[in-house]
Amino acid sequence: MAHDGYWYQRENMPATADGRDIERIDGEPSPIRRRGEDIVEQGEMMRSAARTLELFADGTIGSGESFEAVREQAKEVYADLRTAGERYLPSGRALVRYATALETVQSATDSLVTQAASAWDRVNEASRRLSAAEGDQQEWDWNENHDVEQTGTRPSSGAEQSSFDAALQTFETYRGQYDAPVARWEASYDSTLSSLQGANEDGVSDGFWDDAMPFVEGLLTVLMWVGVALIIVAFVVTGPLAAIAAALAVIVGVISLLGELARLSTGRGSWQEVALSAVAILPFGKLAGLGRLGSFASAGARFPRLSGTVRLFASEFVDARNAFRALDGVLANRMPQLFVRGTPHGLNTRNMFRLFYSPVMVKETFALTGSWGNGWRALAGFAPGRMPQSLTEALGGAAQAYATVMPTLVSVAKSFD
Repeated sequence: MAHDGYWYQRENMPATADGRDIERIDGEPSPIRRRGEDIVEQGEMMRSAARTLELFADGTIGSGESFEAVREQAKEVYADLRTAGERYLPSGRALVRYATALETVQSATDSLVTQAASAWDRVNEASRRLSAAEGDQQEWDWNENHDVEQTGTRPSSGAEQSSFDAALQTFETYRGQYDAPVARWEASYDSTLSSLQGANEDGVSDGFWDDAMPFVEGLLTVLMWVGVALIIVAFVVTGPLAAIAAALAVIVGVISLLGELARLSTGRGSWQEVALSAVAILPFGKLAGLGRLGSFASAGARFPRLSGTVRLFASEFVDARNAFRALDGVLANRMPQLFVRGTPHGLNTRNMFRLFYSPVMVKETFALTGSWGNGWRALAGFAPGRMPQSLTEALGGAAQAYATVMPTLVSVAKSFD
């Protein structure tokens, strides 16, 4: 037997055990599902178009001057189109899942809410009747205790109590069934919201590489022009300055290769650009020495071929080191007292004066290649005035010169498209 109270006569139904109000879930599943399906279809179309544009950009399909004129634009578009498709697909699928969850919860709760509301109305009526019957009993008992003359028997509230208990039990049955389907719908709602945020709000930033890509592409442009300047120096100048420029060119080439690999990983680059960057740092001119790698090895090397291979691919840095030593020699001749052992602070002073005397040292060791042929041989890796000694060496030198110049020229040409 339930104890009656004023709260059973309120118009609004009490909350569920989990604190939810018993009410209909708003929303129309059909339009949401149609919209989600449309978005999925658009995402599939975008991805399909991106794949076609990628094949077009790579030259797999399409030929002729008319295709070449827009091929570069296709390279810029297909990655962004693919990204848009990848965002549309999860968004659309999330909406379709939510439409299903919404339809399910409405099917489970709409009639439940109606039945619970009807049962609550009966609880209200039964509670009022029970309150009236209990009021009659209290009045009878008061009169009885104060010797007020009464007729008949003491009123009964048994029927009203039974009616109230039955109505309340029916309502509690409906109320207890409300939480479970709504909890599943709320979980689906949260999942859908998370999916949409991941595909759209968070997807706008794309992650580290997409955020970093404007910087990477800007850096590649700067490195391209630095490479042009270094090629000009290598073509025009000989001596220590040319050796330093060659070492810097290798560093620029390695950084450019890493940048192109980053662009490729985000769908903004191509294997062709990666290959060009890789070719630019290969020492073709020195590959003629592969048969005599021992000559590249360090003195006393335990594994001369391994040591020779390392020195072959790092020979520009060895040459740059020798160039710096030559420049130091100029400084030592100008200010020998700075390098006498035991001179206080001599080494620190040397490091300090290297900065101030670098322009002077460069000027005193500066020399021009003097001709187009000498400039080309300098790019091929030959010493001033030295001619190739074999066909292999000549071919390797020519490949070195082309590998030095052509990737940069291709990048410059693309920058003006």
